[in-house]
Amino acid sequence: MWFRTIFRRNRPDRPRRLWRVAGVNRPAGPLFDEAFLRRIERMSLQAQRTLRGNPASGEHPSQRRLPATIFSEHRPYSSGDDVRYVDWNAYARQNQVLVKLGEAEQDVNVHLLIDASRSMTLGSPSRLRLAQQLVGALGYLALAHSDRLHIVPFGPAALRPFGPAQGKARMIEMLRFVEAITPQPETRLGAVLERYGRLHPQGGMLVVCTDLLAPDSLEQGLRALAPPRWQTLVLHLLDRHELAPTLRGPLELEDSETGQRLLLTLDDETLRAYQRHVHSWREAVARLCARRGIGYAAVMSDWPLEQQVIPYLRARRLLS
Repeated sequence: MWFRTIFRRNRPDRPRRLWRVAGVNRPAGPLFDEAFLRRIERMSLQAQRTLRGNPASGEHPSQRRLPATIFSEHRPYSSGDDVRYVDWNAYARQNQVLVKLGEAEQDVNVHLLIDASRSMTLGSPSRLRLAQQLVGALGYLALAHSDRLHIVPFGPAALRPFGPAQGKARMIEMLRFVEAITPQPETRLGAVLERYGRLHPQGGMLVVCTDLLAPDSLEQGLRALAPPRWQTLVLHLLDRHELAPTLRGPLELEDSETGQRLLLTLDDETLRAYQRHVHSWREAVARLCARRGIGYAAVMSDWPLEQQVIPYLRARRLLS
């Protein structure tokens, strides 16, 4: 897990002192303005055809073929079929009553899970702030395009959810819910994902916003969210100071969630070993997700939402 840094310097002329150099970043103000929402409303979530939704509404293509005026194939007429979809031209040519079938559109279940553990509050801006912006924007697109939206913050367990909700009338309620998410002592990411997959057997599109700093196994959770029922994307939120720390010298590190402390001296060799470890960890997570058929994308917490994060998600085919 990532550690909140606490300096403890040794000086021969006075006792050792303790300074906190990182803390919770709580920016004020709304997540974004109405102009931003109007600009992104032209986009939509890009759901896979394998997801099971409701063909009575929605805008996503599905694998179902239903009677339709715009068609791509036929099937023989069955008792009870709507005669409006009979292909009378084909009947005149073949003397066989055929029904025109077209691709059905559907809504999908959109599940947005947001890691609310204390380690998410570190950084400037904090990862939790970016996660709230991401969930708010993706939730808005789901509501704007008639999908069924579920938003679930989590720590050691899933917290009170928002939804299922459908329609733009729920937008203000949704944004207020996201802005009100408060930090939790720690997280059990694998256990939360595993239980969530069991509670929602129908599946759907699932996006997890997390720093992946959890003591349990991520694999046990991803096993419950495999395709084709699930279309899962893990958004790994990172702070630049994690990847390239600038600290030096004798330090005492305190785990931001458990309070455990570690004494060490940060020199060039130790920092190089740390960076190799972080690089290997990220590569291992990416390989694990690929093996399970799950998307993985690393997002830096200081990326501007509209200028950098949104185009990045379009390139990753989460948005279209």
